[in-house]
Amino acid sequence: MNKKSRKLFLDSLRFGRPYTGALFLTALIHLLAGMTDLLFLYLLKQLADSLFSPHDSLMLRNAGLAVLFLFMIRSLLGYAGGYLRVYTDGRMSNDIQNRLYGAIGGLPMTYHIADSAGNLMSLLFHHSHALPGLVTSLSGTLARELLRIPALIFFLFHLHPGMALTALLIFPPMLFCTRIFRRQIAKITREKNDVLTDLYVMTEQVFSHMETVKIFGREEMETERFREMNRKHFSAHIENYKKAAMQSPVFRMLKLVCAALLVFWGSRLVGRNEISAGGMTAFLAAAYFFYAGLTALVSWYLSLISGLESAERVFRVLQGQTQSCPVPRPVFKKMIRAENLCFRYPFSEKDVLRNLHVCIGKGENIAIAGLSGSGKSTFIRLLLRLYEPQSGIIRMDGRDIARTDLSAYKELFGPAPQDPGIFQETVAKAIAYGRPGASAAEMREACGLAGIHDFITTLPKGYSTAIGERGIRLSGGEKQRIALARALIRKPEILILDEALSSVDAPGEQAILKRIFRSSGLVPGQTRIVISHRLASVCHADRILVMDRGRIAEEGTHTELMKRASLYRKWFRSSTGILE
Repeated sequence: MNKKSRKLFLDSLRFGRPYTGALFLTALIHLLAGMTDLLFLYLLKQLADSLFSPHDSLMLRNAGLAVLFLFMIRSLLGYAGGYLRVYTDGRMSNDIQNRLYGAIGGLPMTYHIADSAGNLMSLLFHHSHALPGLVTSLSGTLARELLRIPALIFFLFHLHPGMALTALLIFPPMLFCTRIFRRQIAKITREKNDVLTDLYVMTEQVFSHMETVKIFGREEMETERFREMNRKHFSAHIENYKKAAMQSPVFRMLKLVCAALLVFWGSRLVGRNEISAGGMTAFLAAAYFFYAGLTALVSWYLSLISGLESAERVFRVLQGQTQSCPVPRPVFKKMIRAENLCFRYPFSEKDVLRNLHVCIGKGENIAIAGLSGSGKSTFIRLLLRLYEPQSGIIRMDGRDIARTDLSAYKELFGPAPQDPGIFQETVAKAIAYGRPGASAAEMREACGLAGIHDFITTLPKGYSTAIGERGIRLSGGEKQRIALARALIRKPEILILDEALSSVDAPGEQAILKRIFRSSGLVPGQTRIVISHRLASVCHADRILVMDRGRIAEEGTHTELMKRASLYRKWFRSSTGILE
């Protein structure tokens, strides 16, 4: 095992710390089970010797009863050890999955852009199950065999040193074969896991875009893709089994050769009265247990190599978590100021923001206008701390937002994005996701401002109506207004509408925005940032920021900008059908 594998193994053992007592008890049970095997060998020698002695009928009866009693004890120990292992295994799996799920949620957006949901699901539901086995196997197979094998070697030498040395001849070829199998199994396990991950990714993508599949009539094509991917996974699974199972016939052949030598030599020793028949029987039984123990250790080691491949994938995510340290809570009373912001997305060579400067005062109604790709939504993502800029800084009342408590910082905002991102819930739960525990009156008030309350009352069960996965039972505009209500119910100090009503008709959007701008909303002194391609909908803002190629090209009120030969006037007239 190399240095990297040892570190992975030791890191995996930390998950067993909360269950030290159960693991210790499991190890103790397996040790007792190993001792019963040794006691059985002693009784087997006495039993065999009694068969050839007509005067030892009492010994024969007592030894037989003792063996029967020993088998009963062995069975009970096996059940108890198995139960404890499965219990500990399950609890550790839950712990690992809970921690992994939390870690995935805590990873930065740059990670989620680079990775896929299918890969994360394979980590959560497949690879995470490999780690507990690495821990519980220590208190099972390893604990039992590390006691039993040395004791069996001592017992073999006690019976006959020469034959014991012959029995140990299996060590060199078994070690050689194990090294070969280790490399093969590590490679094929990695390939099998890669194919399984691809299968998760493909399935998740198809299920998430089933409407697209049906629109283009690609059901048969996707079914064939799944069959091909499933065939690859099956082939990798069979190949993995062949490599892993190959050890059995190889080791069995080695054991048969050694056993044949022992039987041949032992029969000659019995014939010369150098060892009793009972001793020979006990020796062969001890050799059988010895070889079985070696095989179990080799199987454990090869399983360990396979499990470490999954552990590496899991720890890659767990170690990607940022360590939190105490930071002050954010306070917004005066100004948000962005200075010299530069940003580009991962795997992109183009800067989306270039030395951006923005000032937003407390209580302002700000509109951000610009063509697609000008950096409007990217600025919002930086403001929400979904990403970190490559350079520049955003300050809130003079404090760097990156040095404030993230959870408390996000409580200041009520974002309503263009993609609503609604979960499979009832209408009420979808809205309350913004602030769990909100009252029914608060929910109705938020829905009234979002212009969705009257529609909800027409649904079969009102606010208790199920809306389906991703709100599939609602229209695009209805989903966006529910998402807006979800943002409003947070009672945020800063309300952000990023193309939040793009699927709502223009008159409806203007009516909702006017209602929000002219009302005190749910929070007095609320700051509002609105992005919309419909410039007629944002002309009532206190200030309009016009972005072009990642910078603020111009700013002012609607009236001020329309008086100039500005980009805004050009876009506004174009959007309203007025030619220059």
